[in-house]
This record gives sequence, C-alpha cells and structure tokens, in this order.
Amino acid sequence: MKANRALTTRRDAFNIKEANSFRPKASSEIRNYRFKEATPQYLRKLKAQLSTEKKRELIKQIIVLIISISLGIIIFL
Repeated sequence: MKANRALTTRRDAFNIKEANSFRPKASSEIRNYRFKEATPQYLRKLKAQLSTEKKRELIKQIIVLIISISLGIIIFL
C-alpha cells in the first residue's frame, strides 16, 4: 500500500489537472476550412444516382427475402 501511495503523490506522472484544463488556442493553431460549393447540376446528378442505388438495394432485399421464405417453406414441408 505504501508503494501505491508513493505513486499517487508523484504529480509528474499523473498530472490530471493540467491535462484537463482549458487553454485558448493560438491564432496559428486555428484552422479555417474552405469547402467547395456543390452546383445544382451536380446535386441533381447525385440525387439520381442515390435513388437508383436505393432502388437496386431494395430489389436485392426483396429477392433475398423471397428466396429465404421459399427455402424455409421447402425445408419445413
């Protein structure tokens, strides 16, 4: 127990207060991000692409569901 107490009294190994303290960032540390604006044409193209992918996934899920139901019926009969 004395060894454990000795470890907790050392402040350089477990300096929790300093690590959790708030310090304001310097102006050199602040990053200003500049994002590209999406054109309306690109947004339309992206929406169309997403809708086709969504339809394909829905069809795949329906096919898998039908196959699994039919296999379940065949196995249990």
